[in-house]
Amino acid sequence: MFRTILLFLLLTTIFSGAFSQVPHGKWRDHFSFNEGKYVTTGDNKVFCATQTGIIIYNNGEIDKITKVNGLTDVGITAIAFGGVNNILAVGYENGNIDLVYTDRVVNIPDIKEKSLSASKVINHFLFYQDKIYTSTDFGIVVIDPEKKEVKDTYFLGEGGQNLKVNCLATYNNYFWAATVNGVLTALSTDPLLVSFDRWTKQSFFANPDAECVSLSASTEAIFAVEDQGLSTDIVWRNNGAGWFEVERPFTGVKHVALGFGKAVVTSNSGVATYSINGTFGPKITNYSFPWAFKPNRAMPISVDDLAIADGDAGLVIGTTSSQNSYKPKGPDSNKAFAIGVSSERVVVAAGGYDATFSNQWSVFKIHRFRNEQWSDYTDWDRVDASVVEFDPRNPSSYFVGSWGHGVFQFNGDDKAGHFTPDNSSLQTTIPGPYCRISGLAFDSNGNLWVSNVQVGNPISVRKADGSWVSFPYSSVINSDKIAALKSSPFGELWLVMPRGGGLFVLNPGSNIDSKDDDKYSKFNPYDKDGNAFNVELNTLAFDRDGYLWLGTNQGLLLSYNSEKVFDGGTYFQKIKIPDVVPGLAVYLLETESVTTITVDGGNRKWFGTSKSGAFLFNADGTKQLQHFTVENSPLPTNSIVDIKVHPTTGEVFFATDKGMVAYRGDASEPSKGFGKVYSYPNPVPPGYSGKITIVGLVENTIVKITDINGNLIYETMSEGGMAMWDGKSLKGNRVATGVYLVFCADKTGKQSTVTKILFIK
Repeated sequence: MFRTILLFLLLTTIFSGAFSQVPHGKWRDHFSFNEGKYVTTGDNKVFCATQTGIIIYNNGEIDKITKVNGLTDVGITAIAFGGVNNILAVGYENGNIDLVYTDRVVNIPDIKEKSLSASKVINHFLFYQDKIYTSTDFGIVVIDPEKKEVKDTYFLGEGGQNLKVNCLATYNNYFWAATVNGVLTALSTDPLLVSFDRWTKQSFFANPDAECVSLSASTEAIFAVEDQGLSTDIVWRNNGAGWFEVERPFTGVKHVALGFGKAVVTSNSGVATYSINGTFGPKITNYSFPWAFKPNRAMPISVDDLAIADGDAGLVIGTTSSQNSYKPKGPDSNKAFAIGVSSERVVVAAGGYDATFSNQWSVFKIHRFRNEQWSDYTDWDRVDASVVEFDPRNPSSYFVGSWGHGVFQFNGDDKAGHFTPDNSSLQTTIPGPYCRISGLAFDSNGNLWVSNVQVGNPISVRKADGSWVSFPYSSVINSDKIAALKSSPFGELWLVMPRGGGLFVLNPGSNIDSKDDDKYSKFNPYDKDGNAFNVELNTLAFDRDGYLWLGTNQGLLLSYNSEKVFDGGTYFQKIKIPDVVPGLAVYLLETESVTTITVDGGNRKWFGTSKSGAFLFNADGTKQLQHFTVENSPLPTNSIVDIKVHPTTGEVFFATDKGMVAYRGDASEPSKGFGKVYSYPNPVPPGYSGKITIVGLVENTIVKITDINGNLIYETMSEGGMAMWDGKSLKGNRVATGVYLVFCADKTGKQSTVTKILFIK
């Protein structure tokens, strides 16, 4: 027993740092929580919704809930807290609804799945008696939270047509509905509320048909906001003696909320406060911190304090004179167009271009992830970071291309250079922000190649000595549209030109400065019989065997002989999936538009698609290992923009147009030799059911696990530099408490090492 405890303490000391890593097969979000949109309170907490999750504030402590830990969707448009069971209701733009309890999340997809021609956006929840009254873009839906089902639907438009309802309140035994066509009321006890003619139009607005943006009620009064278009909106009040105009505080008022004897009115211009009898209180037109002010919703949470969902500062809490921002750590925004990875950090380009190769006109911004922390770099005078490439010789050095302002160089967190037509061979289409970069790639000699779109010399190279050279092949290349650029293992530069542009390949010869020894070819991919494939190209990648994979609008094409491109010997083929339908050929992802390809450390292929999420296939593409979608994973959308695998941890980063998430994969880049080989978690704690990860391995490491007496317990082969053990013997039984030896050897048997795992059952 003493010996076991001693080993436990020793191994805990050695491996405690490794256990902090994300377990294999687990997800985590990398969402931004800056853009606060909606706010509610309950159970002594404040909840602030962003598009992709909810900030939870509890007496100064911050937590979050997203698709990773409970929510079923993204695109939040409403939240409210209430009911006898302390339910947080969450509504989405597609009509989906989550009911978040303290111990579970119940999804109610009825509206989302209902066939409707109208928008299904959820705008507001009202907890009343034992029901949840849900305001939507087509009417009011009554939900029974006990039965987890829709009870009724009220279509309030004339003749029972759809009518957008912004929110609902109760006052003096009546329902008050804020609609796009004014205010409607109905007796709350009326059993026939499903009939539109039981709802009465109110005419107190200056324009009775104006939109009622928001209304809110307490036992003392009800407040409503009349939309006045470009003019200042009108705040109305009724305390039972009729409606009276309170003030016209702002244009673009979004919300009114009552509580603690006051009313709070919110617009992007400011937050106005009033006593419940309508007298003016202080206004907030800027925060006590200077870097943000974009209030979207505000509500009183105590006699003195307000909670504000702010579009730049997340959740803001404080008085009318002093406030603080609260938000979980994450990138500055959910914009993610391209990812770069090294052993030290992850860098995300938060700009890019659209399907027509036009600017997004986003401020130049990159998100950087290092040591489990996010930081950002912003250049307010430039736009659209579009591509990231790390220097393979230095994991802290990277280059970022922009869609307008050339190439930026970074060392760590610091900008080290900026290359434009003024100080390089890069060109611009016309004067101004039009030096557009679509691709960056290092070759084996340390030269950085750049695809420069829509110019006369569409290929440039920054040589290892820092000098620049360009190549005048615009007459051959369709330089208006270059989607991807890669340097091959054989020394050629490959460019993808979408929309029928085909492939362009350049061999710059032994002297980059001279064009005399250049070889180049432009062609559309063809099969071994010379027949061209009728596909549009999106992307390309070389795998660890040097094979070339093309992502197209009809799946994948593969060439085993790309090095013969100038001999006319490079042909492509589709990858046939065996035994799917007997007698019928089925080809790899042939119905999908493949947007990105990434090869992991085990030579397996990650494919991102435009509409069906992300796939992981084995090395030759014949066996599907994973398929992640919005339905079975925390992916915020099925439209995948980029995928990259962290070379050391094996974590797979997915960039989408709605933010970024990551999945802990089971393959990392192999080491050149056995160095620091270790496993985690180690010790394996009681009750642990996940995979035990062994890292620091060489490619195709043979791993054998034995007990302390040398009996073989388990064996496997590494995926790149990583191997997994499920804690079971070859017979499938959970192993007993004890120390286990991990013997590792390369496939030749010339290199080997041993490590230990303490397993506590």
